[in-house]
Amino acid sequence: MYKIEKSLHLPSIDKDILAFWEEQDVFAKSVNQRSEDNSFVFYEGPPSANGKPGIHHVMARAIKDIFCRYQTMKGKRVERKGGWDTHGLPIELAVEKELGITKEDIGKKISVDEYNAKCKETVMRYKDLWDDLTIKMGYWVDLENPYVTYENEYIESVWWLLAQMYNKGLLYKGLTIQPYSPAAGTGLSSHELNMPGAYQDVKDTSAVAMFKVTKDETSDFLFDAADEDVRIIAWTTTPWTLPSNTALTVGPKIKYVKIKTNNVYTKLPVSVVMAEDLVPKWFGGKNQHEILAKSDTFIGKALDGIRYEQLLPFGNEIEELNGKTDAFRVILGNFVTTDSGTGIVHTAPSFGADDRVVGAANGIGALTLVDKQGKFKDSVGPFSNRYVKNYKDAEDYVDVNVDISVHLKQNNQAFNVAKYEHNYPHCWRTDKPILYYPLDSWFVKAASVKERMSELNDTINWKPASTGTGRFGKWLENLQDWNLSRSRYWGTPLPIWRTKVNEDAGEVAKEICIGSIAQLQKEIDKANAALGKEQVVPSDLHRPYIDDIVLVSDEGEPMYRELDLIDVWFDSGSMPYAQWHYPFENEQKFKTNFPADFIAEGVDQTRGWFYTLHAIGTMVFDQVAFKNVVSN
Repeated sequence: MYKIEKSLHLPSIDKDILAFWEEQDVFAKSVNQRSEDNSFVFYEGPPSANGKPGIHHVMARAIKDIFCRYQTMKGKRVERKGGWDTHGLPIELAVEKELGITKEDIGKKISVDEYNAKCKETVMRYKDLWDDLTIKMGYWVDLENPYVTYENEYIESVWWLLAQMYNKGLLYKGLTIQPYSPAAGTGLSSHELNMPGAYQDVKDTSAVAMFKVTKDETSDFLFDAADEDVRIIAWTTTPWTLPSNTALTVGPKIKYVKIKTNNVYTKLPVSVVMAEDLVPKWFGGKNQHEILAKSDTFIGKALDGIRYEQLLPFGNEIEELNGKTDAFRVILGNFVTTDSGTGIVHTAPSFGADDRVVGAANGIGALTLVDKQGKFKDSVGPFSNRYVKNYKDAEDYVDVNVDISVHLKQNNQAFNVAKYEHNYPHCWRTDKPILYYPLDSWFVKAASVKERMSELNDTINWKPASTGTGRFGKWLENLQDWNLSRSRYWGTPLPIWRTKVNEDAGEVAKEICIGSIAQLQKEIDKANAALGKEQVVPSDLHRPYIDDIVLVSDEGEPMYRELDLIDVWFDSGSMPYAQWHYPFENEQKFKTNFPADFIAEGVDQTRGWFYTLHAIGTMVFDQVAFKNVVSN
């Protein structure tokens, strides 16, 4: 039996053990003394070294280390290749804060070249702290040969994966309504929007706006007198979208009713049209309007085609949507319910996915009166150039939604204005509210393979199992296409070149997706011969160097790179392949290390790294990227 001395000093023992491990190269021996034919494959999720490590990293790494050491003790060869996540918003936003600039200053106050050089300079800022923590806690991982996501070899493997998806018809470009972060200046994917903490409880000003019906043959049945003031009322929690309203959508089978009342703000008589089921919500409680008279009910289909006056006219021209520019008309939509609001949906095709679909289907145009900084354009009357939400934390910020609601009250256009508490999505990196905004983006057809993803997910051993069947499984069941595009500067460039055409006129662009440096060199040689240029493959594949490369179509037309970068989560999800520069080298090494036997990260990675690993593995290789996962 060992005698425990009172002078036992654990920190000293730690140092002695660490010194022994280092002198004897114990970690390397624990790997190399075991056969490659008897391996246990572990993937290390790449941290970002521009941020300091925390105590939560110790917990997560302790879990990883326990499993890897256990398998080593069983005689398995457990290689543990480290890696660094070096692209994306975490780097860019830190650099902008440090330089005192915003995204809009890039290319003006600082060149893209200088900006990206600064980003590259900061990506390993705290690597020494990470290495020190790794060593002190006794976490065994290969720090000598890590994969680094900004290196050309890593990017080339990512390009190869994208080309595989492109060749399978899984990449497409489209103008759709997507979550957009004005604070970060880029669109976000649906899995980023579902990261923990992205939805926050907020109190917003909500408004029930009154849209004045135009009396004509279509709407005549609503009027009891020629001078009657008939309004269709619609509820919104985003009054800033009201200047962009171009339609009102009703449910074709929902029962509606007209009620004669007095406006609570102006005391003027008015007749309002709303869903019959929701009348008690707005008229039955304390401090609500008094019903003066009620008409017979009618179904929503009867309202189809009724015209109304523009709520907030500021003289802006209606934008084409599918070549059509009609506006200020009642249309039908099966997505309308009587669960909340008035049973009538204020429809702004520029700021809602359902709005855009139903608007396009009914020949309705759009009004995009907010810019990508999250500000009203300079053509929105008294609200021009104001932020629609507080993105800048300005001390003197006045909520424009309140001012719009006050304007509606004063002009007999508000039926109700109130504070409304609800969940609203925020950017996972800036912690600022997002907008739903029309973006011309590249997408991965993830929804088209969600059934296969679900099938493969059922073969993965999740701990706890409820994470795999619940949080992850339910996510896959309702999966949307993956918005791949990021309108930023420091990241993996999208390797697609296209001809410039007038797509509005029906012209189809010719395009090519580059899957390797060798292919790029071949296409450059072809372009040089056709255009008389002397281009070469840049030594750095990042912007702005890659942007300068002009390729040509088979017909000799110039093709220019799509300026987008790709979602940084695609970078991390590519690590099973890119860490070995597969398929350009290390083919056998990759094959013996795919898929992983084990991965482990925090539950916040369920719709982050876990998802992107699984999505890429399914779409490119039709198999899982990992067999067992611990989600702490």
